[in-house]
Amino acid sequence: MQQIYRPGHPDRQRGAVAIELAIVAIAGFIVAVMGTRAMLGSSFFVTANGEIDVDGNDTILLSGIDELAVAKLKFMVEVTTDALVDLTPPNTVDDKQTDPDSSGLSPRTFISISWDEFTTNSAQCTVVFMGDSNGDYLLEKGERAEITIWLHQYDGTNVLYDLGAGTSDGFVHTATELLQQRGFFVIEIIVGGSTSLVLGRTLPLELGTSDLLD
Repeated sequence: MQQIYRPGHPDRQRGAVAIELAIVAIAGFIVAVMGTRAMLGSSFFVTANGEIDVDGNDTILLSGIDELAVAKLKFMVEVTTDALVDLTPPNTVDDKQTDPDSSGLSPRTFISISWDEFTTNSAQCTVVFMGDSNGDYLLEKGERAEITIWLHQYDGTNVLYDLGAGTSDGFVHTATELLQQRGFFVIEIIVGGSTSLVLGRTLPLELGTSDLLD
């Protein structure tokens, strides 16, 4: 029988699931967890780069004050045990006017992200299941989920990304805090109340539309 992985209900598999979930975001390889060995599927870590409306005039002029910077970070996760991992996110995407939007749900995925100029403990994130899924946010064996961290809110009307309104919204909110080329960032992921796990990446010398990070 499958076990549901939830905070406040400790079990012997909880630590194993959390470790496996984080490691698949770093690389696909064999790891020893709780005395067993599991082959984790392939994964990726991608930056989605965009034009940031630094001056807030709803028009992009990269030769002026506006900047090209990392707007989103994406990575894939999967599990190989029979336990279920609750990935209920704080945000969703509807491709209308601005994204992301509040999910209206009780999130079970919490992410902190930081680099030299910026730190937030309430990063905005969305979750999309890839391929076959049963329509809920419980990640189970055979499913793959893409987690997206939104550093900027997308303005679909003007086709650009905005700075945040303040430190409490989880977005980058000043030009000096933009995540750009050569930057090193650290992400801390807490899934379903598990022990936090940390991973870091360094951006390439030049930013394209998207960049795959090793």
